[in-house]
Amino acid sequence: MRKWMTARARGALVAGFGLGALLGVGLLVGSWATLAWFGAPAFTFPETALHATATDSGDTFAIATGLVADGIEGIFFLDFLTGDMQCWVINGRTGQTGGYFVQNVVADLGVETGRKNPQYLMVTGQALMQRGTSVLKPCDSLVYVADANTGNFAVYALPWNRQATAVNRPQQAPMVLIFKGSARNLDIRGQ
Repeated sequence: MRKWMTARARGALVAGFGLGALLGVGLLVGSWATLAWFGAPAFTFPETALHATATDSGDTFAIATGLVADGIEGIFFLDFLTGDMQCWVINGRTGQTGGYFVQNVVADLGVETGRKNPQYLMVTGQALMQRGTSVLKPCDSLVYVADANTGNFAVYALPWNRQATAVNRPQQAPMVLIFKGSARNLDIRGQ
């Protein structure tokens, strides 16, 4: 009977397994030495700038936040009973009021005067408007207001003065109507 494997073949097989094991141990020791020398690489997400806006409303009031300029955020308030929309901006350097902007939306939206239960929607959105040569330039966001009863909407911007911000001078001005329109294509009776 022939032997399954010759002594020479067994020697080559054992030598191959031994060499493989030695190589594996060498790689493992090298990895541990590299980690000990350089430290474990930190897992990090790529840097991404986040800009969050928030909006909320009740029966008679809405509130929203939006980016004004250079990392400065504004807070917008809309009073359903009067139609007055205000924006307060806090100066990031002083912690004081950096700007106050106001607009009444009733005429722009075509809301019936004296309506008992007006229903508005308000959100902000980031918009990098074209810069002119004037000192007053639109801010980096727009505020969108809609009348839920008629479907009419209006878009406003703040006339932001970046030079006034640089010297910590508070600003006050009316909001600028960018455009208005209607999102509802049919006339609803009883409105």
